[in-house]
Amino acid sequence: MADDLPKDIIRKIAVEHVDNLEDLESLRLVCSLWRSETKDVSYMNLNFCPSKNTQLPWLMLADSPTTSHRRFYSLTKGMVRKIDLPRFDDDADDHRRYFSSKGWLIGVSRKKALISFFDPFTGSVIKPPSHPLLEFSDGDIWCDTDYFVQFSRFAFSTRPKPGDDFEVAMVFHTAKHIAFWRPGQQQWIEPVRRFQIEDVCFFRGEFYTIDAYGQVIAFGSEIPDKPFRIVSNLKAQGFIPYVVHRFYIVVLESKQKLLLIHRLVHVKFRKGNFKYWNTRSFQLFELDVDTGKAKQVKNIGNRALFIGHNSTFFVQASSDKRSCRPNCIYFTDDNYGEYWSTTCGGGMDMGIFCLEQRKVVAPDYQGPSRFSHETPPIWVELPNYQISNT
Repeated sequence: MADDLPKDIIRKIAVEHVDNLEDLESLRLVCSLWRSETKDVSYMNLNFCPSKNTQLPWLMLADSPTTSHRRFYSLTKGMVRKIDLPRFDDDADDHRRYFSSKGWLIGVSRKKALISFFDPFTGSVIKPPSHPLLEFSDGDIWCDTDYFVQFSRFAFSTRPKPGDDFEVAMVFHTAKHIAFWRPGQQQWIEPVRRFQIEDVCFFRGEFYTIDAYGQVIAFGSEIPDKPFRIVSNLKAQGFIPYVVHRFYIVVLESKQKLLLIHRLVHVKFRKGNFKYWNTRSFQLFELDVDTGKAKQVKNIGNRALFIGHNSTFFVQASSDKRSCRPNCIYFTDDNYGEYWSTTCGGGMDMGIFCLEQRKVVAPDYQGPSRFSHETPPIWVELPNYQISNT
């Protein structure tokens, strides 16, 4: 019987055989003794293990924006779990749009554009200042249309912990300006309104961004000035000779370089002015930030890339049958320029793109709660932990 095992054996099993958060939850369901003996092994006191990132992310589904919870689909288990979300004051909590970075959710309310950071694994909440609404819209009225299109990206410098120092970048406005905030600041810092930022990541103590024209810009660590410099330009190097659709940027930690991702999306109309779009292909470029030189690459090896309304991240593939497919891009629908004006909203363009075969080989999700105007399904990166014996 499971409850006949000595307590030190239960702890040994947890330490040596649990390698992801979902298995830890399953372990606690064995019996009351196992639940008791592992209660101190929480998401807050696990040891961070940056050398092994094999945990598949959750896919946050598109539940109604007025509900107090969200459902998360586990790629590992093929199951759905429900998590209650924190609330703002009642006046502002009518709708929210969500983004994700480093395992945290970032919520923006519709009425006042209030911003909150929420860790679904620990329940921690951080509330930065809101940005002045007049900075978002061209007039004095904040409306639903503004709410749909005025935010496009958030990215943390590191996985936040309340009381620790971290920084977050926010891409906002229809012109895709960038602003920065860290705990203790009374307002967001906007160093420049010059670039149409598509994606952002944190690398070597600075935020690196890529704009809509394939230009990579680094923003320095100084607060509040945030000096910027142009690092590279894909178009100038002859890689992007035409109008692009989407760009993403992520750190290649193994090579201390950046990977730039160009997503090609085809948009067409059917009868009744019905709009249809789908991802056709991806181009990848490895960037040396010291020289500014980029080179095109054809694969990402034994890894999978996850992109969408989340800060872009890698997951290492393994021989485990529950692992992700190697050398593939798991993508969700972030084409808000198209979906906010459609009947069903976003969620149409989702799938797994195999870089070796150069095509979409499978859907990443086909269940319910797929479509939404506010927040179509998004990837939520699982924190990477190792349980300690102590």
